[in-house]
Amino acid sequence: MKFARREWVAVHTPGHTHDHLCLFDQETGTLLSGDHVLPTITPHISGLTAHGDPLTLFFDSLDKIGNFANQINIALPAHGTPFENVGDRVQAIKDHHIERLQKLRDTSADLSRPASVMEFATHLFSPRAQGAMADSEAFAHLEHLRIMGDFERRDNSGTFEYVLKD
Repeated sequence: MKFARREWVAVHTPGHTHDHLCLFDQETGTLLSGDHVLPTITPHISGLTAHGDPLTLFFDSLDKIGNFANQINIALPAHGTPFENVGDRVQAIKDHHIERLQKLRDTSADLSRPASVMEFATHLFSPRAQGAMADSEAFAHLEHLRIMGDFERRDNSGTFEYVLKD
């Protein structure tokens, strides 16, 4: 697409939202990264989407950007300051989510019983960060683990509970 006298390539990067796009100017190596790759924080990955596993979509989208990160000179994010070394940042974000997935496995093993999304969220997020966004992101991670075969989901009178499979 053309705008601002530049030719931009649209890169579909679902994860933060299902319809998220990054725009890349190949001539200057400029990436408009939006909410997909942020310099100091990670975007919220909501489990409350039509797609059953938004975390897998997000990982795939990070890989998509990572595949041409060596062509990116600067990223202009929706939040924070412009940054370089996009490939390193992509890997750091992936590592962050992989650590969260492991934290959920460890928490479930420590609890030795099924637990609600909200209970798992208290182990992932600081008290200051608790709330609907923390719960929905914990849900996205738990559903990812369930779909990958690591967790079992149970319905306890209308409340989903998750437990690590034996």
